[in-house]
Amino acid sequence: MAQQPIINYFLPPSIQFGAGAVKNLAQHIHAFGGTKPLIVTDEGVTNAGILSKTVEPLERAKIDFTVFDAVQPNPTDLSVLEGLDVYRAEDCDVVVAVGGGSVMDAAKGIRILTTHEPPLENYYVDVGGIDRITSNLPALVCIPTTAGTGSEVSQGSIITDTSGRTTEGHRKRAVSTPHNMASLALLDPELTVGMPPGLTAATGMDAVTHGVEAYVATRYHPIAEGVALQALKILGKNIQQAYHHGEDLEARGEMLIASAMAAFSFQKGLGAVHSLAHQLSTEANIPHGIANAILLPEVMEFNISHAVDGYADIAAALGVDTSGMSTGDAADAAIAEIRSLNEEFAIPKGLGIAGLKWDRIPKIAKDAMLDHCYKFNPRPCTEADMQDLFEASF
Repeated sequence: MAQQPIINYFLPPSIQFGAGAVKNLAQHIHAFGGTKPLIVTDEGVTNAGILSKTVEPLERAKIDFTVFDAVQPNPTDLSVLEGLDVYRAEDCDVVVAVGGGSVMDAAKGIRILTTHEPPLENYYVDVGGIDRITSNLPALVCIPTTAGTGSEVSQGSIITDTSGRTTEGHRKRAVSTPHNMASLALLDPELTVGMPPGLTAATGMDAVTHGVEAYVATRYHPIAEGVALQALKILGKNIQQAYHHGEDLEARGEMLIASAMAAFSFQKGLGAVHSLAHQLSTEANIPHGIANAILLPEVMEFNISHAVDGYADIAAALGVDTSGMSTGDAADAAIAEIRSLNEEFAIPKGLGIAGLKWDRIPKIAKDAMLDHCYKFNPRPCTEADMQDLFEASF
C-alpha cells in the first residue's frame, strides 16, 4: 500500500440511545457542571409538544433554564447572534439543542460565540476559521427530533451567511472543528414518532445521501467508510417502514442510529450533491433533504465511471439483490434504487417543481464551486459540470 499521510480521526461524542433517554437530561446537565441551560429549538418542536417532554426532567430537578425558539430553517448568522444575546442576558452556562439539523447547527454557532469574538464569519472553513476555534467552549447537548441530518455527532454546522461580501446574496457556509462536536448526543426515538411521512422521507433521504457520498468520497478514512456502508444497510431495512408506519418505535430508533452513523461517516468527505444542495435552500427555499434526494441520482450518474465499485456495494447495502449482476449492473441498480425510493416517498421529480428558477442556475453553479464538499467527489467537478448537474436535475 502506498504511504498514507498522517490523518487525524475524530470519533463521535458520547451517545445515549434508547426510548426515554431524554428523561436523563437533568443528570447530564449536573454532570457537565451546568446550572442554567439555554434550550435552543424552533416553534415546530414547541408546538408539537416535544419541548415540554424534553424540559420536564429539568423542571422536576428544579434546574432553571431559558428557551430560545426563534431558529428558522436554514439558520442565519443573525439568528445565531440573537441566540447569543439570550444566552448572555440570561447568564446561561450550557447549550441544549432540541430539534433537527437547523436547530443543532444554530446551537453550535451560538456555542462558539459564547467564548469567541463575533462575528461568526471569522470562523467559516473557507477563511481558515478552523484554526481560530479553541476547546474553550461550554457543554453542548444535542437532542435530535428528526433522523437525517446527524448534526448531533458531526463536527460541522452549516449557517446561512448574510454578509453578502463574498458573493451575490446569501449562501450557506460551514463552520467545522472537532472542538464543536456535541458533548453528548441523546437519541430518543420517542421524540421522532410524530414526524409526518414527508419529513420522514426528506430527513431519511438526507441520511442516505450522507452514506452514499461518504462511502465513495476520496479521502482515506477506512473507519468512516465501514460505518457509512453499515448505516446504508440499516437505512435500507428501515426507511420504508418508518415512512409508512411512523408509529413503529423500533424502526424510528434504527433510523436515528443510522442517521448518526451516516453523519459520522462524512468525516471521510461528502461530494457534489452537497455543494449543489447547499445553494438551493437559500436560493429557492428547497429543504436540504429534498434537494439531496433530487440531486443524488443525477450526481451518481455523473460519478459512475469513477465510483462503480462503491456504487455496487451500495446497491447491496440498500437491499438490492445483486447476485449474478456485473459490477456495472449493480452500480446502475444502486441509482435505480434511489430513484425508486424518491418515487415511493413522493419526492418532487425535479428542482424546477421544487421551486428553482432556471435562470438562476448559472449563478448558483458558480456559488457551488465555493462550497468545499465537492473537493472529495470521486469525479472532479468544474463549474460547467455543476451547471450541467443542476440542469439535469431540473
